[in-house]
Amino acid sequence: MIDLILGIDGGGSWTRALLADQSGSIIGSGVAGSSNYQAIGLTAATQALAAAIGEARHSAGVPDDAPIAAACLGLAGVGRPLDQARFVAWGEQHRIARQIRVVNDAELLLASGTAERWGVALICGTGSICHGQAPDGRTARSGGWGYLLGDEGSGYAIASHALRLATQTADGRADAPGLLQLVLEHWNIAEPPQLITHVYQGGVSRTDIAALAQPVAALADAGDLAAQLVIEQAGADLARMVSAVVRRLDLERPPLALAGGVILSSKRLWPSLHAQLDVAIGAMTRVDDPTLGAVVIARHMLAEARAQALEAA
Repeated sequence: MIDLILGIDGGGSWTRALLADQSGSIIGSGVAGSSNYQAIGLTAATQALAAAIGEARHSAGVPDDAPIAAACLGLAGVGRPLDQARFVAWGEQHRIARQIRVVNDAELLLASGTAERWGVALICGTGSICHGQAPDGRTARSGGWGYLLGDEGSGYAIASHALRLATQTADGRADAPGLLQLVLEHWNIAEPPQLITHVYQGGVSRTDIAALAQPVAALADAGDLAAQLVIEQAGADLARMVSAVVRRLDLERPPLALAGGVILSSKRLWPSLHAQLDVAIGAMTRVDDPTLGAVVIARHMLAEARAQALEAA
């Protein structure tokens, strides 16, 4: 059987798995829910991973016991070696692949969105994180602290800002009627006081709240001033993240790869971010499917393993 490789992109909203042959041609794909274990726990995260992998195998017509030569798991919330080790141990226990590498999901952007796999990667989806790598291999990151400690500029941050302006408008402390109407209509709520019951007793998750970000961005695109201020603040927060990484690595006009449903869908967020940067950057690339970056890394793993086997022979 040909050597199979597996690439996974797991974030706060969903998990995507791609099964490919040794040339990198995709033969199967699978999708499941969130696999950010910092938010949902290790058990739920690994269940999502297993579901996405199983669906990818099924769509490719590959038996569950068919060996996979190399797998790269790019996951949100695994910035520390201990976090990565937990998922490697799970993968080895369940024989996911002969070789397993776990990286932060931002690293996938450099693999798929920059020509030489160095530069700066920014993810702005449910959460946010910026990762950079210099040509000499040095790395730095900013953000990625999670929704309680950070995630500035993220979908959750945008939604939370909009929600506060909406509730402040309801009691006369702010003037954002468009945001208040959007929130009520989004959740099919008749009156503002019902928000309390809906949010605190209605089982609303972090992902449910973050889902408000794209309607807020669309409202900003349509000209609503309060929504535009929310997006401007998010742009400023993301710009600071990018600038911090560029300065720490002393990069000169690095390429910038962008991913995440919020920043890729908004017409205003990227221009706002760019206008508020205080460092120079090079070419910007949209990465619509970071999972392809995981496939690229898995292919490199397979090539490295073959080279080492030849040297040992």
